Parts: sequence; structure tokens; C-alpha cells
Amino acid sequence: MVVRIATRSPKGSPQIMPLWFGTHRGRICMNTAETSPTVRNIATNPEVVLLFDGGQRRAATVLRIRGTAQFRRDRGFRALMGLKVWSRYYLSPAALIKVARNLRRLPAMATYYQERGAHAGVIEVIPESFELVRSP
Repeated sequence: MVVRIATRSPKGSPQIMPLWFGTHRGRICMNTAETSPTVRNIATNPEVVLLFDGGQRRAATVLRIRGTAQFRRDRGFRALMGLKVWSRYYLSPAALIKVARNLRRLPAMATYYQERGAHAGVIEVIPESFELVRSP
């Protein structure tokens, strides 16, 4: 399951980006690069909307969370959230089966994460309200 984070560009245009996520102390956190458009949008306007659909393609309802986001680069927090996200998406029983099936791709994945490391950080969202809404 991913979260879709909706932000607004400096000119007010909407943008939605799917990201892997984890939680920490009641906050929703997503690892991404400092150079991403989502991070640039948050720097201008920290109000965001998160959309969760339970991983279903055509879910009847979506959980919509409104909140305030910030981009964090502090090493300790990046490491903590990296571990949480990795354990969720790579080390769960179902994920381990997928990793085993794709062992030949591990070197490419390692290169990808090493290249992102210099610009890595965490989008941290403080939830302010939530509601269940019908899917369009």
C-alpha cells in the first residue's frame, strides 16, 4: 500500500505523488529526495492532503487526511524512517517472496538508493483532520 500525497505548486497547480510511507509518533512519513517536486511544493505551501485506499485498485472509499508537512534531512530521523519503510516494504513475509523472485535486480536497486543518498530526506506530515470519502 502506498499513500498519495497531494501538494500545490507555487503557482497553485495540484500535484499528486504516490510514495511508500511509515508512521512515527502519530505522524505519517515518506522517504524521498530533496530535489523532488513534492518537496519543492511543500517548501512553498506546507498544507497537504494524503489519500489512502487500502491498496485496492477500485476501493469504494478513500481515507483522506489533511495536514501540515515539513521536509527533514536530519540523519537520525532519516535512518529511523528508512528502517521502518524498508522493514514494511522489503522485510515483511510477502515482500521477502517478491525480493527472492527479483534477486537479479538487487544491484540496480542498491545503485539507485546510493545515488539518492546525498539528497535523501523524509517528508513528515502532522495530521490535522481525516475523513472517509467515496472514490470518484
